[in-house]
Amino acid sequence: MNFFKSLLSLILLTVVAACNSGEQPNSSSPLNVTDAISGPKDLPNHEKYRDFIKTPLRDLKVTEEMTLVDNFADILRYHRAHTKGKARENDGMVALYSSMINFETCIPSLSSTVVVRDNNAPNTGAYTNFCHNMIAHRFLVNPEKNVSDYKAIIQYWLDNKTLESANKIQRSFGQSSNNYAYAISTNVAKVMAHFALYHPLYGFSKEEMQSIEEMFETFAKTYDYYRGVANGGSHFAMLCNLRNPTVPHGTNDHCGSYNTRMAVGATLLGIELGNQVIFDKGIQHVEVMLATFDSNKMYTSQIFRHDGLSYADQVNPAIDQLDYAFDKAFGIDFANLKNAHGVTPGEVYQHMWNVANDPTLLLPYMNYKKRLDPQFYANTNDYDGQDMFNVIRDIETGQKKPEYIWQAFNERRYILSAPALAREFQPDLWRKWKNRVRFGDFDYGGHITGFSPLILRNSTQRF
Repeated sequence: MNFFKSLLSLILLTVVAACNSGEQPNSSSPLNVTDAISGPKDLPNHEKYRDFIKTPLRDLKVTEEMTLVDNFADILRYHRAHTKGKARENDGMVALYSSMINFETCIPSLSSTVVVRDNNAPNTGAYTNFCHNMIAHRFLVNPEKNVSDYKAIIQYWLDNKTLESANKIQRSFGQSSNNYAYAISTNVAKVMAHFALYHPLYGFSKEEMQSIEEMFETFAKTYDYYRGVANGGSHFAMLCNLRNPTVPHGTNDHCGSYNTRMAVGATLLGIELGNQVIFDKGIQHVEVMLATFDSNKMYTSQIFRHDGLSYADQVNPAIDQLDYAFDKAFGIDFANLKNAHGVTPGEVYQHMWNVANDPTLLLPYMNYKKRLDPQFYANTNDYDGQDMFNVIRDIETGQKKPEYIWQAFNERRYILSAPALAREFQPDLWRKWKNRVRFGDFDYGGHITGFSPLILRNSTQRF
């Protein structure tokens, strides 16, 4: 890992969601973002609440000597013992999404950042996530061979200056650019995270590593995701209300899953490359993510949804990976860092289990959302057409078990997708599950954040 550091100078559950906000910059003209963005790499949501959401993380400085893993051989050794050859390349996520996506289209689409029309995914954001889940599965089965999927994407970006041209490509989509903005942001964030950990396996030269760093730095400094999202109209122009986070008036793309992915990708890559620009970009996303945790320990960007637990627990792997990175690089206990609302990420993780076992805790958020959209919880496909309020009443009276509303959420996933959090905040459940790991548990952990926290923690034994 140190061979290039001395040369570097200075970064299914997916669908375009909705996040808390009642405030929007110039809602009558969503493309005018000069009042929200003061510099090329500022996030509008971060800029608006900059003073309120500040954490000590903002003052951190990375160095070229920093690294996420001291001995990369430990990572490969763990893969060879636990993932390599333990499943078939066309099973798992590849099989799951094959009815919607031809895998052969994934690498070309992720490389060009423009999705092929011939697919049955719900939207371009879903297509992008599904493809990434498929290549992540293939990588687990054979890391040395299938790292070529990731390398091909980065090589294309280098050869064609794709990330440097992201704003231009985005403008070409016109009024539908909000889908492109979500897709490319998700795409780049996941590649950043994977590259931060696994770059020794990619086999790039020292000169190519320098070019890759410059490419990601340029993207961090210049890509204007907000302009693309806001092009969808006033609903998409609304920012998340980070001072009083609750159910959104508009989209959650400014503080939801895309923001969470970039918090991980840019922060980890900035640390690994010793690049302050990329790292600072990640910290903006981290501070936005932290500010969405309200005083009731809820991840407000997602918890209000029909399948709120399935979406809210996406943040758990991200917290775990960030906790690892901040501890490794700076000795900071991120899981116990208080946000602007006096809540820590660890408390949010811990409280999610309380919500899973007492879904009535969802009612204040559901009531708020119902005031905004009276039909939101009626006739939901997730519950066979039932009104979700009636489902909660059935749980209260004992006619249904709390698990009825879990959807994709489950105890196994909750524990094994965030191993260090589980060990600290749910020790009994951690002891129950830690020796019952299956291949699919590695699959899930990487869905949101580019690679599995379980592999990182177990291979390095850093908890």
